[in-house]
Amino acid sequence: MKEIIILEKNNKEYPKKLLKIEDAPEKLYALGNIELLNKTSVGIVGSRECTEYGWYQAYKFSNELSKNDICIVSGMALGIDSAAHIGAKDEKGKTIAVLGGGFNKIFPTENENLFYSILKNDGCIISEYELDVEANSYTFPKRNRIISGLSKALLVVEAKHRSGTTITAKYAKEQGKEVFCIPSNLGSKAGYGTNKMISEGAKIALCYENILDYINNDTKKENINLVGDSLLIYNSIEQEPTNINEICKKTNLSIVKVNSIITMLEIEGYIKQVQSGSFEKVR
Repeated sequence: MKEIIILEKNNKEYPKKLLKIEDAPEKLYALGNIELLNKTSVGIVGSRECTEYGWYQAYKFSNELSKNDICIVSGMALGIDSAAHIGAKDEKGKTIAVLGGGFNKIFPTENENLFYSILKNDGCIISEYELDVEANSYTFPKRNRIISGLSKALLVVEAKHRSGTTITAKYAKEQGKEVFCIPSNLGSKAGYGTNKMISEGAKIALCYENILDYINNDTKKENINLVGDSLLIYNSIEQEPTNINEICKKTNLSIVKVNSIITMLEIEGYIKQVQSGSFEKVR
């Protein structure tokens, strides 16, 4: 086994994303590539007793997101979690496994080979529990808040009614993360939870691009460093080209002021002119 690294909250390597969640772990035990902990990641979770359809979709989405330099986070359980880790690994992508117990008590034992394979392929495995702590019905739900906390968005692939997966989705919503679900056959017990989440507002994931587009757009928003009237004007510009008169109407600013700020936004690369007097966002 590789050397165990202990990350406390005051360590610079401690995941910055976890510092933003409620009840962040005081310390983490880590094996492998800890640089992944601060990389853009998507959590993929789902039923342990998944269908063939669910396993394939989890593998496929993980594989495609990995091709686009997205790290995959999951819980190394049987079923959907395993498919997600393997999908990333097979693409030579990076994956993080969050355990519900200590490193000396690998659970489930059927995934011991996956545990070492993740490390061999430059992945990372973490746990908030000391080495000899066994996973149980208390540690698994707590583990789930770390999976969602590390993730930019969460993808749910099959979830039974009132399952551990729905707990992860609940954590994600509380943390302000977007939850995506792959729709399932209405007669499938394994997909009851995901279909219910969609009916309650989760986004439908029909292809990996749905998630990738969300991440790219959200990253652009995070990089916006505007205030005051500049931000007001920027936010008034829709995805479709927006003309000067519309901007003035939405912001209640004079055309002279709008023209001045529009010029600054163009120079700094926030917007571009696409038609005479009409603009759209660049980032």
